[in-house]
Amino acid sequence: MSEQARKKDQIKVIWLSLLVALLAMNYYWFKSPITIAFDPNDEKCLEDVHLSVLIKNSAASVERGQMLFWEPNGPLGYIKQAYVMKVAAGLPGDRLQIKDQTVSINGKIVAIGLPLVDTTKVPLKAFERDEVIPAGHVFMMGTNPMSYDSRYWGYLSLKEVVGRGYKIL
Repeated sequence: MSEQARKKDQIKVIWLSLLVALLAMNYYWFKSPITIAFDPNDEKCLEDVHLSVLIKNSAASVERGQMLFWEPNGPLGYIKQAYVMKVAAGLPGDRLQIKDQTVSINGKIVAIGLPLVDTTKVPLKAFERDEVIPAGHVFMMGTNPMSYDSRYWGYLSLKEVVGRGYKIL
């Protein structure tokens, strides 16, 4: 290899190193708008989502079935991961009914059972409700029956939503 070819290769390595450093700085210091996430838990709340891309954006308009993510706090403050992600099952204005361990939104059953009720130390009757989901809030659910979701801790404020999640694998 000629001296000139070696210098070109060295320049390429330097530029590539600078690019990687800039991307790393963007991610760590400026909070990159895109993150790749995986669920390290044995018991996944979204059973068929193992790897996802998280895109930070406002939740001005949310559609049923969208995956939303937010920073864990309040009843989910024990979570060590940077974000919690679940599916928007109920939207503002929807009628939520939880009765006899059956969860319905607008008359459609979305879950049967409250298997984690014993861990809450709250009487089963306290979870029953028949109400309209308030403006600016969503009812979040996992696809796993053992998901600790809005059935137990209530509505998620759209102000807390960091962005949307999209399944990769």
